[in-house]
Amino acid sequence: MQTLGGAHPGILKRVLPVIGPLLLIVGGESRAVEPGVDIATPRVAIVTVNNTISFIPTSTVVEPGDYVRWQVAPGTSLGHTTTSGEICGVTTGLWDVNLNSVTPKFTRQFNEAPGDISYFCRPHCFSNMRGNVNVTPPIVATAAAASGIFTLTWSGGSGLYKVFRSGSPAFPAPLVPMSPDGNDAGTSFTDFVQPAPGSALFYLVINE
Repeated sequence: MQTLGGAHPGILKRVLPVIGPLLLIVGGESRAVEPGVDIATPRVAIVTVNNTISFIPTSTVVEPGDYVRWQVAPGTSLGHTTTSGEICGVTTGLWDVNLNSVTPKFTRQFNEAPGDISYFCRPHCFSNMRGNVNVTPPIVATAAAASGIFTLTWSGGSGLYKVFRSGSPAFPAPLVPMSPDGNDAGTSFTDFVQPAPGSALFYLVINE
């Protein structure tokens, strides 16, 4: 995931130098979930286990360099594992960690090339407790403005998208999600609001 500086109107700082901030974030949370791991770059995607025989969510989408954190929900009595591999009982050796009251969370960074990485729970694999991490190509975003109309476009990533606009870098609530052009699977967003240059900030969120 990339954090980019830019303006409204303007072009992203990592594309062309301009003034004013623009922030792009991948993921559903807007706060750090683990000390030392910034939610913006990279993000931390959360997978929860509880007394059901499933990973929640089953499929997790991240960019290279993002983290996935498996965590045990309060009140969970069942013991689980998160174990890399497609075949029950056979790990690929990337990770194999117990998830229980003693070890209630495990966080791993995904620096692998884009593709799917399967995993399972050892005690419950044959009950179909399986999951996968989909490492997508990095998101590359650009922004431009003409005649007071701001356009944000991006490539890479995967899934559905939402855009959030705010006048504050803290993005205080309430935030109103806006769909990209062509609905949630679109890869561009046109903003016809005309705030002063440098006064608007944006989050681009996938899988929201």
